[in-house]
Amino acid sequence: MKFNNRSGFTLIEAVMIFTLLGILAFGMSAFIVEALQGWVTVSGREAAVGNARRAMDRITRELRRIKKPEDIQTMEPSRIRFLDLDSAAITFEASGTNLLRNSDTLVTGLISPEGLRFTYLGSTGEVAAVKENVRSIRVWLSLGSGPRVATLESAARIRNL
Repeated sequence: MKFNNRSGFTLIEAVMIFTLLGILAFGMSAFIVEALQGWVTVSGREAAVGNARRAMDRITRELRRIKKPEDIQTMEPSRIRFLDLDSAAITFEASGTNLLRNSDTLVTGLISPEGLRFTYLGSTGEVAAVKENVRSIRVWLSLGSGPRVATLESAARIRNL
């Protein structure tokens, strides 16, 4: 008696298994690609928001160091120049897609043309036309990276008023 004890797969069975595994891998790759794209979008947005927050904190912190309205030297919609408590001249302005503090780049990625906007307000919240009437300064900052945009708004009151 002769027994033919062969174990293994035939060529057709192996081809069918590899075909099914390929189809499953292709289906799973769509989920993986979508998850990675979501992660890239969220991490890019977090980076834009973090940069915008750091820049906004710096601007408002230094605007609070204006001693009196007369220390404001230039008050334009996208540029402010003032003297702080130590009589140091500080300028914040938009230059293309860069936010500059004096001549140093504070952050890049400003949305052009109005990624940085200052509004000068009087004591009752109206827009002040002359620097002597300015009591607070509202700052609007919009940064972007590709399709991701972070927009922040804050305000700073002038000291001793």
